[in-house]
Amino acid sequence: MPEAGVPLKLAKIRKENISNVNYHLSFSIPENKANPIDSKLLLALSLQDSNTPLFLDFKEESDHLKKLVVNGSEIEIEHRNEHIIIPTNHLKEGTNTIEIDFWAGELSLNRNEEYLYTLLVPDRARTLFPCFDQPNLKSTYTLTITAPENWKVLCAAPRN
Repeated sequence: MPEAGVPLKLAKIRKENISNVNYHLSFSIPENKANPIDSKLLLALSLQDSNTPLFLDFKEESDHLKKLVVNGSEIEIEHRNEHIIIPTNHLKEGTNTIEIDFWAGELSLNRNEEYLYTLLVPDRARTLFPCFDQPNLKSTYTLTITAPENWKVLCAAPRN
């Protein structure tokens, strides 16, 4: 079990074992800023070796995690030391899919009545959503945001 954060040993193991990472993130921003942000992650990745548990980083309380589906099967959520643990018996070599329903973490959100923004400097993405929060493991992502009707949504990436 890795310690909290992203220890160098864990980062090295993941870099050697994980590739083709794609995040599809959906956030539903409520009108009332006191309400949680319902979110969903659809994660696809390739594994070289499925004999080691997979650790996703999520620096938030466990009660923010609502549902976990790995390769089509819903499994019990195990969240310790800022990591979501995917046991080996749910993994396979090659392409794997992980679906997580969760409430977005708020540590990196600057949330106001009429807007919110985030600044995900290194080591902060895991405070918002489950991910591999290390700079040497590159990924692609798709972002879907549902916001109050009178809001404008801006992202730091081109819109398709």
